[in-house]
Amino acid sequence: MFNIIFQNLLFHPLDQFEIIVLAFYWTGIGMPVGATLLTNLTIICALNVFLIRILLGSIFDRGNFNVWELILRECYNLVKSIIKSNTSLKRYQYFTILFFLFGFILLANLVGLIPYSFTITSSFVVTFFLALSHFIGINIIGLFKHKWKITNLFLPSGVPLAIAPFLIIIELVSYIAKVFSLSIRLFANMMSGHALLKILIGFSWSLLTAGSIYILVAIFPWIIVTIIMFLEALIAFLQAYVFTILVTIYINDVLVEH
Repeated sequence: MFNIIFQNLLFHPLDQFEIIVLAFYWTGIGMPVGATLLTNLTIICALNVFLIRILLGSIFDRGNFNVWELILRECYNLVKSIIKSNTSLKRYQYFTILFFLFGFILLANLVGLIPYSFTITSSFVVTFFLALSHFIGINIIGLFKHKWKITNLFLPSGVPLAIAPFLIIIELVSYIAKVFSLSIRLFANMMSGHALLKILIGFSWSLLTAGSIYILVAIFPWIIVTIIMFLEALIAFLQAYVFTILVTIYINDVLVEH
């Protein structure tokens, strides 16, 4: 099994959209009694969480100048400014979950730029889970806080009774659509950017292996690939930033009484 996976990576080193299933069977008396299923998606997810833990632990190294500490402090201040500018909460509530959300998405996007890795945010299942889980959590907290008054999100005061049912349906559909717009935005941006990189690198590699004058021609696509790599790193940051801002706005809409 591992030989097949390794050969696939050699032939498709930049194919970051294929989910590879690893099945480990454990047997009883001569027959399988269970299995543990792992995929490259779950492995990279676990790796991202582990890397976040390592990076957060690095800020306690007070001996010398630590570049990771500087980066984490900037991320800390960035998420803090997002909460301050997009909510009217009196305290920096929900900062921990938003900080972890921003760090997880940013790290997942950047790890996806490494060859032979997997971009978990290019999988709609992951982005939809992130959006849906936060959406459900926010509304549960809002329901406990405001009770029946949370229905004001769908039926503002002063609306004529005749159009109230139609307005409720429209508002409810648009409210639920936030989950899909939030997840599709991140998924589509990461997938399209990595697909473009794969096409350009594949074209450049074909020119390099063709030999002769094509080797000189291949320099120009590689220059474009290098520029796009920097652009993808910027997009990785912006997508994490936008995702965090939108979740913060949804928190404010549900939890703050207007």
